[in-house]
Amino acid sequence: MTRRDVSRATAIATILAIALVLAACSSGSTGSTGPAPSAPPGGAVVVAQDLKFDRQTIAVPANQAAPLLFENRDSAPHNVTVMAADGTKVFTGETFGGPGSRTYQLPSLTAGSYKFQCDVHPDMKGTLTAG
Repeated sequence: MTRRDVSRATAIATILAIALVLAACSSGSTGSTGPAPSAPPGGAVVVAQDLKFDRQTIAVPANQAAPLLFENRDSAPHNVTVMAADGTKVFTGETFGGPGSRTYQLPSLTAGSYKFQCDVHPDMKGTLTAG
């Protein structure tokens, strides 16, 4: 093998190694890409993936506590906080990195419209309806 062949082989190996590292680091999403899990009975489900929620609206029954299944498919930390129309926080779920999931227990909410968001990424938001 000539010095030129060795240099070429070294360059190719270096490029491949860099490409593998970049491919491994390029995605903020590390979890499943399949459909969202089913909502628990009497509750709702929301998934965080690629720094956004998979839906902008969720619904739970009014005047009773309800489970909210939250699946974080990103490696970034996320949570779900529910706020009344005046911005008062009525529920704040645990913040955690993914992939993983938590079933939050939402308090009894009077009928109406609430906002929900991720406290770490406030641009991740939507509307929760208790009805």
